Amino acid sequence: MMDKKLELKDIVLIGRTFDEYYKMFELSNINFKDEKIFDVASGVSSFCSEANSMGYNVIASDKIYHLSAKEIEEKCISDLKMVMEKLPLVSVLYKWEFFKDIDALKKNREMAYKLFIEDFKKENGSRYIAVEYPRTQFADKEFTISLISHFLFMYDEHLNYEFHKRTLSEIIRITSKEIRIFPIVNLKGERSLFVDKLLEDSEFRDYKMTIKKVDYEFVKNGNEMLKIKIT
Repeated sequence: MMDKKLELKDIVLIGRTFDEYYKMFELSNINFKDEKIFDVASGVSSFCSEANSMGYNVIASDKIYHLSAKEIEEKCISDLKMVMEKLPLVSVLYKWEFFKDIDALKKNREMAYKLFIEDFKKENGSRYIAVEYPRTQFADKEFTISLISHFLFMYDEHLNYEFHKRTLSEIIRITSKEIRIFPIVNLKGERSLFVDKLLEDSEFRDYKMTIKKVDYEFVKNGNEMLKIKIT
């Protein structure tokens, strides 16, 4: 089973909802009304749309946001179809609790990207910012909290350690309080080797890094987030 993994040639456009973010990042202990939240490499997740509709202040970023809504939607539909076709072969790598089966997962992912596309059409340029990581155009400490979902660590065979370091350094630059990264496992469901490397990296010794278990697990063993305190 350990040899099994979801085989992906590149990073895919799979959207996640506010409810998932809430659990993945343990957002119950954040007073959103006081924070300016930055969603890193957010793709077609509906978190930004849903959170802003509740009165929170969230900005989303991704390299795909320079594309049109139609182009993003077409890639998303294609990626979702491809992933759903592969999932039955690796379903043992997942815990079917938050989603009871593949069909429920598909419906959730479709809901997420449709909410995103609707909001992107209205708000593109104001809350959806095109960013080609590891660099951004934001000011120092522009955000209070940054969230990194299913990007760093998960794609450790596509994104090398140097990319992880440079991206994280940039997110630290633009964040004043805290960064949360989820999950810390890769596509095999194994903790990425980059996690310990990062914890031991002298370049980040000034920041308090802790691994915290959360009440969300879809990829087996993927129930921990890395918290980085800036101040």
